Amino acid sequence: MKIAIFAEYYFPYISGVVTHIETLRQVLEAHGHEVLIVTLDPKCTEHYVKGGVLYCPAIPLKRIYGYGIANPLNLKRLRVVKAFDPDILHIHTEFTMGLFGQFAARKLKKPVVYTLHTMYDDYLFYVAKHKAGQKMMKPAAHLYIRKMANKATEVIGPSLKVVEYLRRCGVERHVNVIPNIVDTSAFLAKNVSRQQVDKVRAELGIRAGDTALCFVGRLGGEKSLDVLISWFCESFRGDGRFKLFIIGEGPEHQKLEGLVRQYHAAEQVRLLGGIEHSALPPYYHACDAFATASLSEMNSISMLEAMASGLYVLQRLDLYNKDQIAPGVSGDFFSTREGFAALCREQAALSGVQKAARRAGVEAESRKYGKEEFAHRVLDVYQRAAAEYSGK
Repeated sequence: MKIAIFAEYYFPYISGVVTHIETLRQVLEAHGHEVLIVTLDPKCTEHYVKGGVLYCPAIPLKRIYGYGIANPLNLKRLRVVKAFDPDILHIHTEFTMGLFGQFAARKLKKPVVYTLHTMYDDYLFYVAKHKAGQKMMKPAAHLYIRKMANKATEVIGPSLKVVEYLRRCGVERHVNVIPNIVDTSAFLAKNVSRQQVDKVRAELGIRAGDTALCFVGRLGGEKSLDVLISWFCESFRGDGRFKLFIIGEGPEHQKLEGLVRQYHAAEQVRLLGGIEHSALPPYYHACDAFATASLSEMNSISMLEAMASGLYVLQRLDLYNKDQIAPGVSGDFFSTREGFAALCREQAALSGVQKAARRAGVEAESRKYGKEEFAHRVLDVYQRAAAEYSGK
């Protein structure tokens, strides 16, 4: 099959969605299928294809993670997609490229598969600062998502939380639940140099006996990093054995730096900024656990990478996204500051042998759902979409 994948951004931009799309591309090509990724590049002035990716000019929207915006009805772009002649158009965005994907599907008379990655109710503050404005915008956002889903031949979501959200948006059709995966090979202990890990630990000031937590992701308000930092500082400020490292970039960076200064916790809480994806494995392995207070996740890629690295996950309880970890095996939940602190102290109290056993157990759990099952389930959706469309 030939599959055209539509995304708002792609490498060198780093995000969970980009990582997911790259993994999807790899598994499809490994099974002999052809892939064209169609994405925006705010830095280019002309459409160009490089390495199987069609980059399209866009006007940058710097406020929202460096996104861009472009004409969704561009005919030059359409000609490139038409020449590729895809069997399936797979949309991973609701914005410029998603709208263009729908436009291309209508013109080329091809089926559309739509994957929803984002709980937009948690992102409305980017366009409406006040709660009242967000409340007013929510019905319109739900209507927009409903139309995107209903125009697709098949719909995919990475977790049951997506199904629940789509139902709230008024989508009644079937949703294929296919959990995200990542290429975990680079994160497995056997493939990460101990020398690199020791170097990172030295650079970060992690000593023997310390308990180091990390978070990897975008620094946006929807990630509730203010909660994570506040609860960490209120529990462990002054106890240098506990450290928190936050990796990533985003609009909340300065605000979070200010919060750390407010708690006088710069020695224990460090914002490391963005780190190239290929350089992340030793940072995960340098730490003892992955911590997140986010309630906006659908199926966190960073959490999957952390578990592949053997990190026990401390996850703020989200009733609609509680299936990503196996409690007591690959992680545990907290809902209060006291609960978070108790889990951190439990991790710190483990012996060396217990910590090694926990890491091995987490890594083993992370490998239960792999590329082959993911590929089989996605291809099944593609084949069903093609059959449904041809029958219309």
